[in-house]
Amino acid sequence: MKLKEIGWNGFLVKVPEEMHLTRQGGNAEKGTFLLESEGYVTELSWNPIPKKPKPLLSLVETFIDRTKKESKKKKRKVTLKEKRDTIVNTHEAVYLCLKSVIEERYYIWQCKESGRIISARFIIKPFDEKARLFIKQFLSTLRCHMKEKNVWSLMKMRFEAPKSFLLSEAKFEVGRAHIILAENKLSAFEERTKRIYVNYFSMANIVFKDTYEDPDKWFEKNHFKNFKKSLKKWRIHFETSGERKLEGHKAVIKQARTTSGVYTRSTDLCSIACWYCQEMNRMYFLAVYSKVARPIFLKRRLEEEEHNKLFDEILESFKCH
Repeated sequence: MKLKEIGWNGFLVKVPEEMHLTRQGGNAEKGTFLLESEGYVTELSWNPIPKKPKPLLSLVETFIDRTKKESKKKKRKVTLKEKRDTIVNTHEAVYLCLKSVIEERYYIWQCKESGRIISARFIIKPFDEKARLFIKQFLSTLRCHMKEKNVWSLMKMRFEAPKSFLLSEAKFEVGRAHIILAENKLSAFEERTKRIYVNYFSMANIVFKDTYEDPDKWFEKNHFKNFKKSLKKWRIHFETSGERKLEGHKAVIKQARTTSGVYTRSTDLCSIACWYCQEMNRMYFLAVYSKVARPIFLKRRLEEEEHNKLFDEILESFKCH
């Protein structure tokens, strides 16, 4: 069985090549994502561990009661067929087999390292030896917490980002993808914001036939206007600061700095990279944006060295094919 890696919101797992992410929501603290292939549906859901932690068995009983109540509203009867203790990624877990219209299998555990209560749900029909091997392989490769950085890996691209950056927005459409990660630090007189933007556009040699071989020209003609809208910065000018090699591709590097505001002044720094990947026939766009805002009577200090280090680390970790 050929496997591929999927990294999303602090999870990392290997699944069959034909399995795809079909739905997602939330961020690393609370959310869900759904993976599907023919005959197989797998859903990972997570919520924060309460400030007053509860025993795992208590959480499981609450889950069973809630599931039964929700099914009763739909005029369906849920039967608990099996319940036993198990282990998932070194964590104590509980396995459940619930029968309604079809059988659904759940693994529920608490990950103290990530501060999450996690549920892995499997809907597979027919449930045979192949299905058992799939679940075993899924759980054995699943990582529900990272030591240093989160891995974001899907659609044949991969990059790493600090765990403090939470998913703010994600859109997957035919021929394009759009991901924003954000880190916000607020205090009484200061706001510090950092964002990571990742985009790709497929069939580049057709959609951008006049500019795909010139990333600098592509950005100015095809993406600059939309990116300004994302930043909510209408007066911003990017200057080319150089080029880099990225997996054999020529990436154009550009940077912009702005100052704005009347009563609250902000200093903004944005670094971008854009390049064409022949192997995937995609245009890629990566940006790191940093902002510090304070009342006009207070000094502002943007941590430029930290910004540049973050941009370099993400770019170095990026795999585009």
